[in-house]
Amino acid sequence: MRLVHLTVSRQLSQGQLKQLRFEYDAAKDLKNVEWITLAYHNSSASQPFVHQTPFIFRWIFFRKLWCWVVAIKLSRSCDLVMMRHITFDPFTFVFAPLIKNRISVHHSKEVEELKLIRKGWKGKAASWLEKVSGRFSVSRTKMILGVTQEIAEYERDLRAPDKPIDIYPNGVDVEKIEILQDKRLPNEVNAVFICGTFSAWHGLDKLVAAVDDGDVQDDVVSLTIHLIGKLSYCQMSEIQATEARRKIFKIHGSLSEIEYRPIMEKCDVGIASLAMERQSLLEGSTLKVREMLAMGMPIYSGHEDIALVKEEPFVNIVQNVCLKDILDFGLKSKSVTREKIRRFSRKRISKLAAMESLISNELLWIKKI
Repeated sequence: MRLVHLTVSRQLSQGQLKQLRFEYDAAKDLKNVEWITLAYHNSSASQPFVHQTPFIFRWIFFRKLWCWVVAIKLSRSCDLVMMRHITFDPFTFVFAPLIKNRISVHHSKEVEELKLIRKGWKGKAASWLEKVSGRFSVSRTKMILGVTQEIAEYERDLRAPDKPIDIYPNGVDVEKIEILQDKRLPNEVNAVFICGTFSAWHGLDKLVAAVDDGDVQDDVVSLTIHLIGKLSYCQMSEIQATEARRKIFKIHGSLSEIEYRPIMEKCDVGIASLAMERQSLLEGSTLKVREMLAMGMPIYSGHEDIALVKEEPFVNIVQNVCLKDILDFGLKSKSVTREKIRRFSRKRISKLAAMESLISNELLWIKKI
């Protein structure tokens, strides 16, 4: 079987490039399937699977047209075309019915997310257009894939109740992620919160509110939360506004992996997104969680994830953020080795395992429809 996974974007983020690179490399180890990873964006090609969108197609709506042009061509040479869903797309009414072997891939609840990305009437208009065009597009696919079960079920129930669904979660190549050296200290707990940009759904404000509640008191063990990533001017001001906040938070700014690994080596806890409900999501499938688990880092999270099993001592999934919980979890996690966390998480965070599961569960079957 020959299949292609197509992504077309204005600008692929570093996280997207990483994820597609893991997929591209894992595809070489698949058996009886030729899996092609292909992406286009406006910038120059930085990876073997990335191509630069032709100049005349780089404008927003022409870019959507280019995606369909590529998809139609691929549909003739591939058994299945996995196409990352295009939002508020006028061309879907022309081209979606022409590709009979297309699978729709979804990374969010687009109708809800567009209201958050674009504020005011622009967001509402984009969301309404997506509700109409998305239903037409998804209802004309062979199958719906979501990075989480929640997203897959949402897309099916909203747009195409008769379509089969499956999950295609994010994943990593564990062997290509170096495990952290264990430099944790006995009389202090260090937590790390790392984001490209601290958006609303990451929930940094919940940590700030927890500090203001003053719910961590320990004369023996100190707590430090390291913030790595881009903070807005407002966020910087809020974090530095009180002595209690300045004592808990340590701001590092945006760092490369080489720069932030020494910080993470002494950390007991990695903090995952704490407010995904602001994206109308209860379940996540983030690359950050998978990378931290591969490094051997315990995870404190505000959302469910198939990579996070509650029964494991190195996982703490919470509804309400509490600094005392982070402190206690960090102390408890000191007894769990980095190697154990990596070993126990390997199957659930592997990109190759996600691809193999998808193929065995659905793709070989759906090809026969």
